[in-house]
Amino acid sequence: MFAILLTVSMFSQGFTMVSYGKSFITAFPEDLGFFYPNTLSKLRVTALHDGTSVNIFYNGSSTPTQMISNILKGQTVTVVFQKSAEVYQLDYSTQSIRITSNKYIVVHSVSSTNFTISEVSAQTNIVQPDENLGMNYLIPSLDYTTFLTTFGISQSTTYNSFRLIIINAEDTENNITIVKNISTQIQLVNFTIPSYQLIQLQADALLKMIKSRCKIAVLLTHPCLDKTNCTCSMIVNQILPVRFQGQNFVVPYVRGITQRQLFMTSNDKANLLSQDNTPLTPSSSGYLSLPDLNTRYVTASSNVSLRLIIPGLFIELIPENQFAACYMMPFYSNYQWAVLITKTDSRDQLRIGTGPLINPDWYELPYTQYSKAEIVLSRQLTVIWHPSSKIVVYVMETIGNTVFGGPAIPINENPDPSGCMTPGEFVVGDQPLKWTESLAYCTTNQSQFACPTDEDVQIEFAKQVNTKNVEGWIGLRRSLMTTAWYWQTNTTSASSSVNYVYWANGQPPDNTIELCASLSLNHTDDFKWKSAKCCEKKLPVCYKQPQILLPLTMSSTIYIP
Repeated sequence: MFAILLTVSMFSQGFTMVSYGKSFITAFPEDLGFFYPNTLSKLRVTALHDGTSVNIFYNGSSTPTQMISNILKGQTVTVVFQKSAEVYQLDYSTQSIRITSNKYIVVHSVSSTNFTISEVSAQTNIVQPDENLGMNYLIPSLDYTTFLTTFGISQSTTYNSFRLIIINAEDTENNITIVKNISTQIQLVNFTIPSYQLIQLQADALLKMIKSRCKIAVLLTHPCLDKTNCTCSMIVNQILPVRFQGQNFVVPYVRGITQRQLFMTSNDKANLLSQDNTPLTPSSSGYLSLPDLNTRYVTASSNVSLRLIIPGLFIELIPENQFAACYMMPFYSNYQWAVLITKTDSRDQLRIGTGPLINPDWYELPYTQYSKAEIVLSRQLTVIWHPSSKIVVYVMETIGNTVFGGPAIPINENPDPSGCMTPGEFVVGDQPLKWTESLAYCTTNQSQFACPTDEDVQIEFAKQVNTKNVEGWIGLRRSLMTTAWYWQTNTTSASSSVNYVYWANGQPPDNTIELCASLSLNHTDDFKWKSAKCCEKKLPVCYKQPQILLPLTMSSTIYIP
């Protein structure tokens, strides 16, 4: 049964994943750092639009623990949590952290010891918006003893297993099913998680899959993952739902690393992996050794997720079908670099910030259309983007003997020659106006009338708008002469034909009296359209075009008690 359900859910694959949203949920796993118990847990919240307000809900609170207002486009706010925020017990907990906002933001998480000491425990990850969460997850079947043996490490801690943190991302009790494979027999473990709460469990090689009734976030973690030289580092990997798997991957070279293994997670036991047209044979425990430490192109026979596993570091690899066009660079240390992968025939077009990438040392990946380069980055926040092609970027950092990092933050999936673009923004006015007054209101406020000219725009509108039990004007009206509907974005643009409609039942009526169109601002009405008299007063619905994103150097820090 579960195999069938999983197969069905995988038909929705193939789209790019961006990491901005308006609602997030996460948690800080326990970070012992072995010798360094005084750890720091931080969230970095970056706004993609001016006038952004953010609410932080912590430890089961139904009211915001912290409210942050009037964040500027590109500005980052760092939210620092106490050591007590870490999830240390194997049980239920209210220690989830919810982040909500009125406009699009990205959220990045870091757990670390003091960066001023030579041996550091550090790990970062992109907190995925609720849109990217799911109900079907394949779990890497990792055994900790095998991990130590694979990398030739003598176990020095008492933590002999990985852990899973499962967070209920919705405001309702969630039914969870864990699928285990014990001696070729499937065992199901069922339990519930209250709204916005979490549970931490031990994870081992028997665990195969998690299914839930509602959306969940899943973190794979270890509080003190053994490394060489009698040190350890906490790891955290936010597992992605099965719909984000892929077949083709570029495995980056990580500077300063002498050992690495691939670990494949797949629902297909017959899945085969190859590098540069050469088959890769996994060990009995599932690890795949790579012939060398160079950046390589790896292909699977069917959809998989791949992790690059290094002592003290797990990196979730981004499949080719999820490459994006623009990435934000998160920095925490004084020494960081980026691994860039782009198509060879357009690599000279790659951009950083507002200018071209100057004289990178390119290396063409064998048997592929891609080239890779490594560039050292300044600590100033920036973006890397391509005007005509999709790319992938990994950001790595080094402090002492510790290497940490992972994928950069994907902001825009579609190339744009103008720059690294923020998503467009729908804005609903505060005061009801007539249709013509609404048109003037939008143009006066440097925007245009909202025109959901296709299904994608209608869906994006539904994602962005805070629902109200009222109606709003859109840029659709009838010709008085022909009664044909047309789009009008502003006072100077030419009219355009209507190829997509989303009328409510019985709309529009067959008369010429109601010449303008509005839509419901209530999600229970599914944001359906209807015709209305243009002299009626409704809220204006405007649309601001995407704008170039340049991260600001100005930032602020807030402490959560």
